[in-house]
Amino acid sequence: MVINDYIENTDFTYLPKDLLDISKVPDDIAGICKFVQGNLIHSYWLEHYGVEADPLNKLTEMQTRHAKDLVSLVMLKSAESSHTFKKPNHRVISICRDFSLLVCAILRAKGLPARLRSGFATYLTQNHFEDHWVCEYWNEGKGWVSVDAQLDDVHRQVLQFEFDPCDVPSSNFIVAGKAWKLCRENVESADNFGFRDFKGLAFIKGSLIRDLYALSKFEMHTWDAGWGILPKFISPISGESELALLDELAEVSCSSDNAKAVELVKSCSEIKLPSDWDCSKFPTLTELYASL
Repeated sequence: MVINDYIENTDFTYLPKDLLDISKVPDDIAGICKFVQGNLIHSYWLEHYGVEADPLNKLTEMQTRHAKDLVSLVMLKSAESSHTFKKPNHRVISICRDFSLLVCAILRAKGLPARLRSGFATYLTQNHFEDHWVCEYWNEGKGWVSVDAQLDDVHRQVLQFEFDPCDVPSSNFIVAGKAWKLCRENVESADNFGFRDFKGLAFIKGSLIRDLYALSKFEMHTWDAGWGILPKFISPISGESELALLDELAEVSCSSDNAKAVELVKSCSEIKLPSDWDCSKFPTLTELYASL
């Protein structure tokens, strides 16, 4: 896979022209992020925007998998064009992956190489590497640049970060493979990686596998599981052979070796999706919570 392969949309990032006039979306990265922020609201930040949500509706909206469905839902929810900046209670309740997915979809629609990455952020929780997703786009002068569209003015006021969300430093967002290596080399404790009570190498394992799929242009949801060595959201590591495999996968993630990632997700039996698999077989959030 070459850089320009990341221009072509997938089922997850495809935006029909009759749904969104891409020419009306700003061309600059900051403008694209602002557009996304006007349509989505993070599920765990609702209180900061003064928004209350019905728990069932919240889970349903968080489950949205495709960029086109995010845009359709916000238009239905707000009765406004997607090009207008919505009031917080009219935005689709989403997660970090969805902000990144929509940025990725817009960039690809504009003919720019873009991809999602699964990893961990240092800026969301103090002294912790929090489960997170960003979008990377290709800049001829800089190479791959990380963008965190979730970080609007409300986030800046609360989190007090000092970097540009349109150019997140690699020290502030680390891909899952690097997180795995840091823990395996005893540079960091695996208990410092995760989300709330979910943490440790078993948590990083899931993020690592999903990052390889993201490199391969299969943009999973952040809780997708149910196959191979990831039968559950938190799937303990079975032994030394699995550790060795995950070490290998981490190298691919860490080096962003997209060609190797494609090869692995297609041929490695431990992480390859079954031939009869479709997205309906991934657990829903309701099923996930019930299993924990």
